[in-house]
Amino acid sequence: MITILSDQTRQEVGEKLDSKLRERKIETQFISLTDLNVGPCYSCGGCTDKTYGQCIHRDDADLILPKLMRTDVMVMVTPVKWGSYSFKTKRVFDKCAIIGDRHYYCKNGELVKGKIGRVHTFMAIGVKDQWRNDEKNAFNNLVEENIKIMNIKGSVYMVDDSNIGTCLESAVEGLSL
Repeated sequence: MITILSDQTRQEVGEKLDSKLRERKIETQFISLTDLNVGPCYSCGGCTDKTYGQCIHRDDADLILPKLMRTDVMVMVTPVKWGSYSFKTKRVFDKCAIIGDRHYYCKNGELVKGKIGRVHTFMAIGVKDQWRNDEKNAFNNLVEENIKIMNIKGSVYMVDDSNIGTCLESAVEGLSL
């Protein structure tokens, strides 16, 4: 199963990706972040202690996280500002730490996390009207570091007005393997 988490404040790229995957008979679930209220992670440690595996700050992440526990591939479609995820995407991504292993370990000289859920692949699709090279580099580096920390396979795609079709086709091919 592929779960697409999409912040739709820029374009309907997430919905287009979902449609293309469904055309290929690939099981997906689409979650729009637009109307969800997900607060920030306060790094309070409650999810590793008081309410093990559950954030003590109740919000709409309670609706998303159980779905992510049952997915194989997590795709985040996000507008990009200053080389980073949108604030809505970032809040959801931070809360996803709950479904990772609560313990870090060292692998190839890097601190990484294990996992509890089934997620084995992460894909980030950054969306901008027009990319600058420094923003592309920053977004790529951010996603690559997230993939390394999560200790899973992953990829990054950067969509703009000129390459929506080809970029989505490449992403679909990457997810169809």
